[in-house]
Amino acid sequence: MVLLHWCTLQPSEQGGLAAIRFSSAVRVQSVRIFPSDAKPFSRCPDIISRTEPQAFFLDIYFNAQPISSPDAKERPKHSNALVPTTIAYAGEQRDFLVDMGSEHATRLMIVKGKFESVSMAIYGEVVSESHAAPSSYEPRPLPTVTPARLSAALDPANMRDPTQLARQLLKMIPDAPELELVIRLVFCLKPSNEDWDLPDFPYLHPDLNSIPVDFDLEKALRLTTRPVSDDVSTESVSHFAQRVAQCVDTKERDSNQAYRIAGILYNVASQHSSMAKSLLDAVDLLKVFDVSTLEDETTLMRLLYAAANADVAKRLDTPGFLELLSSLASDYITDRDIRNIAKRLLARLRGWYLLEDAFSNTQGDFVTSASMLKDVGAEEQSFGIWLESMISHNDVVSSLAENPVLPVTLPRLLSHRAAQVAPSQDEFIAFVRAFVGVACVLAVYAWSDSLPDERCRARTLGILRLWQSVEGYREVVNQQLLLRQMTFRLECMTDNDPPTQSGIDAEHILMDLAKNPQSFLRSNFVKCVLNIGTCTSSITEDERFSMRQAAFVVDDGFSGAIDELLRPVQRPPTFGSLRTLRVALAYIERELDEDDESRVLDDFWGDAKCSLAGCLSDLLAPITEEIRSQFSLYELPPPRRGQDVVAQLFWTADDILRLFLKLVPAHPFLSRMLQALTANVADVFACTDAADLRYSQTSQPSVAAQEVRQSCIDMVHALGSQPPTASGAKPGAQLVLRVLLEHGLHSGSLDPTHHLLQVFYLIDTLLPAEDCSEDQRALWVQNVIPTVLKELWSFCHALDTENKVHLLRRLSALDQGAVGVGEWLLLQEVKEVHRAVQALTDSALPEQRYRVAQSQIALFFRFFAEMLQGVLAQWCIDSLEAEEDAHRLLASTFFSVSDLHLMPPHYGEVLESLAAGYNIFDNEVRWAIVLGLWRSLQAPELSAGRLERRIGSSVKILTTITPSYLDPARVTTEVRSLLLSLAQHTDLLEESAARSVVSLLEWLAQTATSIPKMGLLDTVASDDFGIFRDRLKDMLSVEWKERLDAACCELVCGSTSTPLPAPTTLSENVELSIHDIEELLRQNIPTPSTPPRRPLNQDVLGLVTVSPPALLRSPAVTGLTKTYLNNDFRQLRQSSARANTSRLPSMHVDVGVAMAA
Repeated sequence: MVLLHWCTLQPSEQGGLAAIRFSSAVRVQSVRIFPSDAKPFSRCPDIISRTEPQAFFLDIYFNAQPISSPDAKERPKHSNALVPTTIAYAGEQRDFLVDMGSEHATRLMIVKGKFESVSMAIYGEVVSESHAAPSSYEPRPLPTVTPARLSAALDPANMRDPTQLARQLLKMIPDAPELELVIRLVFCLKPSNEDWDLPDFPYLHPDLNSIPVDFDLEKALRLTTRPVSDDVSTESVSHFAQRVAQCVDTKERDSNQAYRIAGILYNVASQHSSMAKSLLDAVDLLKVFDVSTLEDETTLMRLLYAAANADVAKRLDTPGFLELLSSLASDYITDRDIRNIAKRLLARLRGWYLLEDAFSNTQGDFVTSASMLKDVGAEEQSFGIWLESMISHNDVVSSLAENPVLPVTLPRLLSHRAAQVAPSQDEFIAFVRAFVGVACVLAVYAWSDSLPDERCRARTLGILRLWQSVEGYREVVNQQLLLRQMTFRLECMTDNDPPTQSGIDAEHILMDLAKNPQSFLRSNFVKCVLNIGTCTSSITEDERFSMRQAAFVVDDGFSGAIDELLRPVQRPPTFGSLRTLRVALAYIERELDEDDESRVLDDFWGDAKCSLAGCLSDLLAPITEEIRSQFSLYELPPPRRGQDVVAQLFWTADDILRLFLKLVPAHPFLSRMLQALTANVADVFACTDAADLRYSQTSQPSVAAQEVRQSCIDMVHALGSQPPTASGAKPGAQLVLRVLLEHGLHSGSLDPTHHLLQVFYLIDTLLPAEDCSEDQRALWVQNVIPTVLKELWSFCHALDTENKVHLLRRLSALDQGAVGVGEWLLLQEVKEVHRAVQALTDSALPEQRYRVAQSQIALFFRFFAEMLQGVLAQWCIDSLEAEEDAHRLLASTFFSVSDLHLMPPHYGEVLESLAAGYNIFDNEVRWAIVLGLWRSLQAPELSAGRLERRIGSSVKILTTITPSYLDPARVTTEVRSLLLSLAQHTDLLEESAARSVVSLLEWLAQTATSIPKMGLLDTVASDDFGIFRDRLKDMLSVEWKERLDAACCELVCGSTSTPLPAPTTLSENVELSIHDIEELLRQNIPTPSTPPRRPLNQDVLGLVTVSPPALLRSPAVTGLTKTYLNNDFRQLRQSSARANTSRLPSMHVDVGVAMAA
């Protein structure tokens, strides 16, 4: 980016226009405006900017000039189209980014506005005509963006005193009061309009020493509406509390008296800590409140507000008062709103206890404590009282300050989604400090806006806007900005003409709040959005319209949400359309949480004429399709969607799934819906992992993908736990498992390998754990798995080795030998490798299939080697023993591998493991194992230890085989191969291995006495055998040398040695060109051919017969006896052709008509 132009523009007298014409096509990327008397360039100090007035709007128009592409045949025609944009200059040096894209440039820039002069620097790049496309591509790594850490001065989470930033901001206001007083006046004891005009404001304190004689609870209530001074004496506070206690009638509980006491308690809760303590010491609340007096909503609500004070919460947290609240909350005769407030009050009392415990207990309940903060932050009164306690109550302040400041990541504890992992104590302490610090800054903003003080307000809004872009602070700031007072203040600042920096920040804050659908569930925020006018600096008309559409959904109530859910999903989706849909989903979710679920579902059915589950299923399908398109292999490049749109797609799917999770337990789905839902969940789940690989970990799509990933897992569990919908119907586990097994092999446009692995992960989470209940185990073993064996084998066969072994381990642990599904799958693998080996014996097998079969064999032996290790080893041996076919297949496979001179990987390890349990096999398998062990000694990675083990095992097994079973020619041939192989590895031979060779030769010599051909080693030259025998003697003791000589005397060697054929080492990987793959696929397509015609069994003339008279007299065939005159026949043909236009003429020429008599 370079400086394209510098100028000071002055508009024309008429129209306020100014223009800049560039000498060549340019692409503008940034416009920088300088205030008056600034020196824009350090190297040119004589250049001074001049911009008047200090703030104004500018309308900028760029002439759009298309850029030709390298392969374009014709140059694009120039157009006179003007692309408009608007910038709001609010003073000081400002940069305004311009996104012109890569397809257009400009030569003309027109500026229009109410300004006298403006000094600006234009940055960008000069665009030249495109040259030929490069012939080669050199990939370059994308730059890694590391987010900068928040400045220590703006990070209250890492401050021992989180109020420090707010107190510094407050000092920007002349004669500002202390932060504690500001919080009381802004959130709790709001002064009247007349009080703001008094000269002593804000220090308007009540005189507790001048209480009138006719003092009563009403006067006490009015007296406490103003905050007492922080230096009030203890005697004055105690005297006031005693006078209030004297006014209480303890003999009779009166609702009016309870109302006033609750009001006084609410007023003093935000004041000096001694006020609430003295009042609670003097008044016995159980003599004031009972069930009848608490049934007043205002009274109970004031007690709820007052309980945000730590001292009040402790005094209310007594067995008597808790019992009172519990009876009120559980009495369904009581009004629902009263019950909800009583439940909130109980939770708040419990929350304060847990919060203070969390400050010192490393194993505290941090999630419930955070829920109390979320509830407190929903209302200004509770929010202000709680904040006062956190910064002015010495015991609370000291317990929080005792925790050290550690650099941790702020946890997300205010989300409407349940936390998956509980935070640590250090993370929770940082979260509380951040919550307090942000709340104090909000109080300073409200105070500066009320005065107003533009300097402090602009600085505070700038900090709030910065926090909205910081992970961890964002949800804390947004949750507190949704207070009624805050949204009203932000709404008033959207009337931003002329533009101010604080107004621009306020608009950006509102737009950021509007990105979260939960914000629209606040009625005050909906009102704020609907009242935003057209005179805005940053909120465009399209954005304003989109925000209003989302607000109207909530403003129209239940029917508005239903209408939005029934509307077809916009394709392609936009951020605004997805946000509106998410607002409707959030509204329905709130209705289900706060109202009777059955009533909500009945109302939905009455208005929508369909079920909520059916509507959600219809919504999930297009959303899933849009998500799939982002990661499709068919669309390259994938459709261009902004990261915000991709994130909204994932979050929309998550909202839909969370609504489903509320419906599944009580409302089982029909099998058709369940199957479609499972397939969509599997696709979304696969795309979440793809998004995690494509986007950075801190990006919105990655964060949204991780959230919906957990919802997919929960959804599969919920659907799998669904009982049968009717007698004889299939359980949900069977339907879900079948769909996942089939869908895993049909990825559609997604990456098939990645899709298969992700579906396998879902299946792994769906299978019951090893410690599941016996009823659940019986359901799966008896009713689920046996019904999907075909699909299970197809899926298992497609898995990679590691996951295949894991699946067999899970199934065998679940089955525990009851059905033998694991054993059956293992047998299928053995059959599959047997077919692959037999295919290699076919000389007509195409080269492509030959290589694929070799890879299958190599993968099987890797799979078999892993199965024969660890906890599965004994189970695998037992499974092979129980299957008679396995013995025959294994022996045939090993013999074929030897005959083809193949050397698969892990071949020797498999045979060693089988040799350890040779006693379960028959002669055929034992001989195959011996033969394989000898052949494995030709492997290049042979070591002395392996040679010793394999020679020893083979000789041990060989001696157990019935000699009459063995073919002497085959045995001597294999012994010859073994001896020649050992002769090439004499450096690896040690004494124990040499003894095993002697034992083998002794066995041959002994067997030759009954079977003479066993001693004929005519394919080994005598000289070569003698050399090998001498090398063996060098390693043996005298006794073993004598035994070797005795054995050799019985063996007969030949004159020449036949060389060993080199084995073919198999690889697990197979490299195929695209033409090879096409050839493989073409081999599975049958050659089209015309089906043979059946010969006629009678003479052709015999087909024409005279029809029966009854047939000829039928009204349906009267046309057969009609006599046509002139052109009647032709007219009939033409009219019939015109009448029958819905069917195309037949293209088939082999048409025959036969009439049977």
